Amino acid sequence: MVVMSLCNSTMQDKVMNHEIYPEIKCNMNTLKILREIKQFMYSNGSEELHTVYNQVLSTINMFQMRQEMGQ
Repeated sequence: MVVMSLCNSTMQDKVMNHEIYPEIKCNMNTLKILREIKQFMYSNGSEELHTVYNQVLSTINMFQMRQEMGQ
């Protein structure tokens, strides 16, 4: 995949060792692989927690909230 060729060897190893990589490779699902890379980038090595990644998403969602009419 082109996306994997742009990653360094450490990131490639992390993605290839992930449990859903065979499915991603079989389906050539670029969006899933990008999502996994993003989670690895923001997780600081703890694949299970993704705390920083979740914090970033929460902040983005907070700034996208809109107040309804009359509130």
